[in-house]
Amino acid sequence: MRRLGIVVGIGVLTFAVSDRSSARPPAEQVQTLLRHELELTREATRAHRDRVTLDRARASLGYTTRVLDHASEESLRRLASYRTRREARETHARARARALYKLARGGVARLLFEGLEPEGASTARVTLGRALRSLVRADAKLLATYRTAERRAQAELVTAAREQQELAALTMVQAMQEHVLLGIEAALDPELARVGARRRRAMDAAAASGGIFPHRDELAALRRSQQELASFRGLRGEPRLVRPVSGGIVARFGEHLDPVYRIPVLRNGVELRARGNETVRAFAEGRVALVGELPGYAHVVVLDHGEGQYSLTGRLWGVTVEEGQTVKRGQVLGRVAPKTIDDGLGRTVYFEVRHGEQPVDPAPYLRRAKAP
Repeated sequence: MRRLGIVVGIGVLTFAVSDRSSARPPAEQVQTLLRHELELTREATRAHRDRVTLDRARASLGYTTRVLDHASEESLRRLASYRTRREARETHARARARALYKLARGGVARLLFEGLEPEGASTARVTLGRALRSLVRADAKLLATYRTAERRAQAELVTAAREQQELAALTMVQAMQEHVLLGIEAALDPELARVGARRRRAMDAAAASGGIFPHRDELAALRRSQQELASFRGLRGEPRLVRPVSGGIVARFGEHLDPVYRIPVLRNGVELRARGNETVRAFAEGRVALVGELPGYAHVVVLDHGEGQYSLTGRLWGVTVEEGQTVKRGQVLGRVAPKTIDDGLGRTVYFEVRHGEQPVDPAPYLRRAKAP
């Protein structure tokens, strides 16, 4: 609520600064605008930091949801298997019980269950009765085991359903948080640009008047805050993103059916349509963490964008960067390599984004990125 109040109060605060600062000496105007810009920059940094945290939480929540869905499917599969086996075992147990009942004429069953051999009873009949008795007891134990397993699987399903409800509630809360943060950013970013332009004009006026500018510490603090804001914008800032190639997505993130082998496969990134030997560029500024080869992906380049965010660009040749090198957004990484195995998609570049070790869908980032 404090941030919402700041967003609402931006216009009032800016108007007050503008109204009072116009009659002040240029140096005082610079100081007032510097402090205002620094306050807005810090607030924007907090908003962008929260967005980064929220993005990671959403990625983690998505991963947890997929794991929970898989666990639910496994519980359902086990429950169905237990029920099928239990029903089959019950059928066998009933058949054996009827056979033992038929064999029990003349009180043989009671004596068998007491472990005694009746006088005059044939050895074969007694042996058969004892065998049936053992089978019936084994069936009873196995049926009890299946019923226990069924109850456990049912309990797992109930727990999974409750957790899914909790995840759905968290997803809704995260959507509300994102809406609020987007509103904060939408209000802060234009205001920050406007105040920055006014501050620069005031500094030029102060320099032209020959006045001494005594606010070096405030300006240094503003520069540090601006650098921090830029680092948190990272992959999310539209001006800081460039598509690796100009082509669109031809194979999306997540589970899919392999077009050649017709088997389910999990894709941790996307495939981008590319032209032969086309230049491939860095998605965002970062440090080259890895240059190497992966089977099926030719050469790959992994960039560390800071704050636990990484991107991987694959199916390259003629790589022009080295490990440890810092690259700028849009800098050439290499060229599109031909595929050694036809996957039915044509010439493509593979692109992946990760938050830590967790792969996330790159499509939202690519929609905000500029064409190379």
